[in-house]
Amino acid sequence: MKQQIKSIAIGAALFTFGGIGCGGSDDPGPLGNVDSLIILQRPSRNDTGDIFSYTSYKPGARLVSLSPPTADGKLTTICCDAAGPDYADIDISSYDISFDAKSIVFSARRGKDSSYGLFLLQIADGSVEQVATDPGREFVAPIFLPGNRIMFTSNLVSETGAMQHEDEYERQVSIQLGRINLDGTDMEMGARNLSHRTAPSLASDGRVVFTQWDHLGEENSGHLMFVNQDMQELREAYGKEGKGASNSTLKAREISPGRFVAIATARNRTINAGALIDIRLGDVVKDGDVVSAAANQSEANSKTVLLSPNVPMDNEPSSDTIGRYYDAFPIDAKDKPSLLVSWSDGPVESEVLALAGLSADFGVYLYDSAKQQRLPILNDPNMWDIFAQPLQPRTAPNIVGSAQDPKLGGQTLIGSLNVYNSSLHQFQAGEIYGVRVMEGFSSEEGFPEDFGTTRHEGHANLGVAPVAADGSWSAKIPPNIPIHIQTVDKFGMSSFSEPVWFSGRPGEARLCGGCHEDRAKTTNVSPGQLDTFALGATPMFGTTARKDRQKADPASATEIVGVAWDKQVQAVFDVKCISCHGNDNAAGLAPYTITDMTTGELVAEWTFNLTGDDLPAELSVAAGGGAYSKSYFSMAGPDMEALEKGGLAVSPNFKVYMNPLDARGSIAIKTLNPTVLFPTPTTERAFPGEGHQGVVLSSQDFYTLILAADMGVNFYARENNPGSKLY
Repeated sequence: MKQQIKSIAIGAALFTFGGIGCGGSDDPGPLGNVDSLIILQRPSRNDTGDIFSYTSYKPGARLVSLSPPTADGKLTTICCDAAGPDYADIDISSYDISFDAKSIVFSARRGKDSSYGLFLLQIADGSVEQVATDPGREFVAPIFLPGNRIMFTSNLVSETGAMQHEDEYERQVSIQLGRINLDGTDMEMGARNLSHRTAPSLASDGRVVFTQWDHLGEENSGHLMFVNQDMQELREAYGKEGKGASNSTLKAREISPGRFVAIATARNRTINAGALIDIRLGDVVKDGDVVSAAANQSEANSKTVLLSPNVPMDNEPSSDTIGRYYDAFPIDAKDKPSLLVSWSDGPVESEVLALAGLSADFGVYLYDSAKQQRLPILNDPNMWDIFAQPLQPRTAPNIVGSAQDPKLGGQTLIGSLNVYNSSLHQFQAGEIYGVRVMEGFSSEEGFPEDFGTTRHEGHANLGVAPVAADGSWSAKIPPNIPIHIQTVDKFGMSSFSEPVWFSGRPGEARLCGGCHEDRAKTTNVSPGQLDTFALGATPMFGTTARKDRQKADPASATEIVGVAWDKQVQAVFDVKCISCHGNDNAAGLAPYTITDMTTGELVAEWTFNLTGDDLPAELSVAAGGGAYSKSYFSMAGPDMEALEKGGLAVSPNFKVYMNPLDARGSIAIKTLNPTVLFPTPTTERAFPGEGHQGVVLSSQDFYTLILAADMGVNFYARENNPGSKLY
């Protein structure tokens, strides 16, 4: 029945495209000026469970041309039959066609290789040459740049003395942007995100659009970003400000200026496939049939047009005849564009397919988005037929040159013109003392896979830059590292936590209008020099080596870098807290319970306890399997995702005493009532009344606990592991 329904749907489509393998019409159709298509064929598989998986070796891939681009066109293998026996067992993950349409760059792995590398194919004679790269690293998703360069993504690292980050969920080594000359010289890696960057594509204005995995606390999604060809001027494009159509947006390609077609999907279990969306980043401009969104481009002005209704944009299995789309290439820029797409029928969800012993069957189709109909072009049932695009010359955009300031001495300058200018938070006048800058890292440091039950990445406090009278601030930080910033008050507590990681290259200035200001508006400042430039940027570790950006025994509050729970936090509890909140529960706090939701049976009972003793074995599931202390579990609470997966529930009197990224709202911090820290410690309290009865804390004690909360309530910091595998 499934095949019968599919045939009926295809049969209806055959009569909607004049001149495309149908006959009987003078209309040349959307592909009438296209002589041939290039298509990647990969042996079908079911092992790309999340959209950032970049290694999936299965030999037998090939690049083919289809001429004419119709279902009855001639299919010719162009790679890699003519390249010799070394290429007989090759897998190709992606490719791009040169501006003159004479060569192809592709990412591939041969049987003798340990990783994916970059290769150049000359279409005329089928010859292949490998681009010299590190054979121990993966190089994927290449595209041509103007000036005889290639951009790619790789798990090679740009920071000296460091390893690449590992993503928070699959624990896969993350991939970042890089570029290299066609001859293999002058390789550069861009500044790092904490998680993956993938699927770059070149826009007509010379910028590159790509997908970035943003993971910071509750944020766990893939958004579109812009970056210059030199991997500077990284800017948000689509999805970060709550306007995205789905959890993740993938494989964006420009339809016309300011307008992109992309795949809307979930981050995992979707085999890189989802719905087709038309993203318009500005006001619509029409020139005949051509529709662009070139005016007033910004994420705030973005609009989404759904091109494939009924196709899931989460990770639910799709139904028969609906399926999912793997990629899309725009053929025209009409209001409802014609697209070359890869589409598979059926569930297209990795777990469902695995249980049935099936793989997705992606084939190439011409999609009429106005009629929502697909015309079949190529579908080999044993292969994934993907990434179809016309073999045609195209105009190369201008080369975007680098703008690096040698006076920065290899550091990165960050700052804001007026930190009070924000689209996400309403600040009160004078409430901000400064901006705290924190470096992010993951379990590549040699820790267990999770930093704690809160599932936040590692944080290292690089320092606080005071905000000047005009609201400006600036700081010099190490280059190439992921950075997270917070505005802080005079007590050292965060008043607003920027919900993203960002980074900059050596000599790059990353200055913005405000604290996540409205991207659609212009920031106005008073005439004359900004105060922060008159005062000078706050130095924060500068070019200090990674191994030295920690401090195991800080001498004062302002020297604290990382907060190792079992060392720094527990030291405060041991001296000031456990007399009341120890194993004997002298404070008399009532316990809460954890029960099995299916049987109703009691799994564990937990009473607030600030000792450094190991957590009892019966709480292992509630702690997500982590080996944490009683004090950590009491303050951070259970791993709520682990509770859900384990079918466990907590009783109504359950409390979390430290909120990740929110010291000001945390029960423990409110109870202790910290005193002023910046610019000079005083006895003024943050909240009405005195502190916790009988507890006297120093400024360093207060700031240790504040940072523990504001940096994610993690158990591990670099200070836990100063002799890690990195150093």
